[in-house]
Amino acid sequence: MIFATPWLLGLLPTVAILIAWRWWWRPRATTALTVTDIHLLTAVQGPRLGWRIRMRWVPRALRVIALLLLVIAIARPQRGLALTFLPEQGIDIVLVLDLSGSMSQPTGGPGERSGTSKLEAARTVVEQFINTLEGNRVGLVIFQARSLVMSPLTVDRAAVQRNVKTLEPGLLPDGTAIGLGITEGLNLLRTSEARSRVVVLLTDGQNNAGEVQPLQAAQLGKALGIRIYTIGFVQRAGDVDETVLQRIATETGGSYYNASTQEELGKVYDEIGALERSFIGERRFTRYQELSPWLVAVSLAILTAEAALRASVWRRYP
Repeated sequence: MIFATPWLLGLLPTVAILIAWRWWWRPRATTALTVTDIHLLTAVQGPRLGWRIRMRWVPRALRVIALLLLVIAIARPQRGLALTFLPEQGIDIVLVLDLSGSMSQPTGGPGERSGTSKLEAARTVVEQFINTLEGNRVGLVIFQARSLVMSPLTVDRAAVQRNVKTLEPGLLPDGTAIGLGITEGLNLLRTSEARSRVVVLLTDGQNNAGEVQPLQAAQLGKALGIRIYTIGFVQRAGDVDETVLQRIATETGGSYYNASTQEELGKVYDEIGALERSFIGERRFTRYQELSPWLVAVSLAILTAEAALRASVWRRYP
């Protein structure tokens, strides 16, 4: 059960305080006749008080219940009737990879094959990551001094993986145009109707080319509602501008990660995949039943019962 206007439930404490003040805390008016000896009252009523006296709290309790139900009713409780996973609830994700010359340098990670370059490690991890995207669309963008779309958004994961296997430095003039790479990825997602639209940027350097600055690209991503995850594949401090990469991610609702080995890089992509799956894993009800009318009806019935009891069983006489 959910509430269409849950903030109205904040009235419950106020109603409870008013009820307590009205019936318990407010000074009671003094009666004209005071009985100082309880034994006299017992003599009149008999050895035990009658059930009407002992149960005289019932009408008051009924009114309290009715008022609380009315407050809950105005918060519009709803029960989901039809659960639907809409087609656009998948992930559209664009992988943006840096192919600058520095990606040919070895990772030097412990346990990795001697001479494994950062690009080889990245290719292996990205291929494995694409395998986890079944049912979702994936695109591929590379960049050096310029950017290039290697694969538009597609559900054909095998085709994207084949493109990943062919990636080598030198496909474009050398350089690191991070802003252009992000912009190219955003352009692929611009018209997407997917529930989750994501760019994952992997770079091992600092922006030094292209007419679009990284933070300008981040502002564009924010305007389009596209999350950008940034990954710095670093071997030494200062290889990447972590401040800029963090700002890009923060501006768009993504996260920044750094990795220095293939194993660490794999864990980063796994975490990003898990985050995105959690975003689209929510259940959505497309039809609801309004419960407010039922609560109002029950509340009115209780108030009617209270009035009837006060007029009969617990009627007060002058």
